Amino acid sequence: MFNEYTWRDAMYPLVSKWFDEDYAKNTNIIEQVIDVDDMDRYEKKNAGAGGVGEIPDYDGTNLTELARKKGFIASYIGQEKAGIYRVGFKAAKFDMSGEAKKAGQVLSNGLYMTVLMNFYRMFGNGFNPGFVGPDSKSLFATDHPLNSTDAATFSNKGTSAFSISAITTTQTAARRFETYDGLPFQCKYDLILVSPELEPKAREFFGSDAKLIPESAENGANPVRDMKYFVIDGFNAKQWAAGDSRLLKMYMHLYYGTRPKVIDQKGANPLIAEYIPYTDFVLGWDDPRIIYGHDPS
Repeated sequence: MFNEYTWRDAMYPLVSKWFDEDYAKNTNIIEQVIDVDDMDRYEKKNAGAGGVGEIPDYDGTNLTELARKKGFIASYIGQEKAGIYRVGFKAAKFDMSGEAKKAGQVLSNGLYMTVLMNFYRMFGNGFNPGFVGPDSKSLFATDHPLNSTDAATFSNKGTSAFSISAITTTQTAARRFETYDGLPFQCKYDLILVSPELEPKAREFFGSDAKLIPESAENGANPVRDMKYFVIDGFNAKQWAAGDSRLLKMYMHLYYGTRPKVIDQKGANPLIAEYIPYTDFVLGWDDPRIIYGHDPS
């Protein structure tokens, strides 16, 4: 018999089951682009790419002391997300299974989209000087400091419209990047991030059917056809970026303090079930050289 004192205990496992099943169905597209991992401490700190430079010759007797140029340290502290969702006794009495399914799926989708939208905003805010990384510059900037001691800077921000020639020019520029200790950065831009409006053009540029340059009257060979692309909803219509898919998963992160879950709130009113969707996460990057953004607008 449906009991006003025990119905909440019976309903929570159903809500939790539907939450877990629905969340698992959501393809975690974030993992296709960047690193996704769990934090093992309140604050996590990472260094960018670099070290002590080239190792000098050894004469058999004297060892040269190695000086490490000071790079930038990225600090990650998770941001908690939580709310409360209520189900009444009467609604559950007449359709406990339906109400449990609805609660689990609604809360699952809410947390999933919260994480996903923050992922998109990280790139969308890449051109905004109000959102900065470990070197106190936005993700895409013309004046990133090479390290914390020298005056040298580098740029990973351009204004080129999305085209095959702009992609190859950006790839060449990236090969000139240096680590903060002055060595070649060794990056290869093989992934293109585009706005939804640029996706049709990306489909023309990349893939097995894009052997020739669609923009060329001479139908020359397409040098970028083997690249992959990914759509970023956070970009405006003309914004796009090129990145190194290997390095993006090394130096750009989504860290979870707590993975998305639903918590049973044992409220005082026996006629109301309360559920808290909760997660704790942070997004960011250790080194901006891994990506190069263009904003032609």
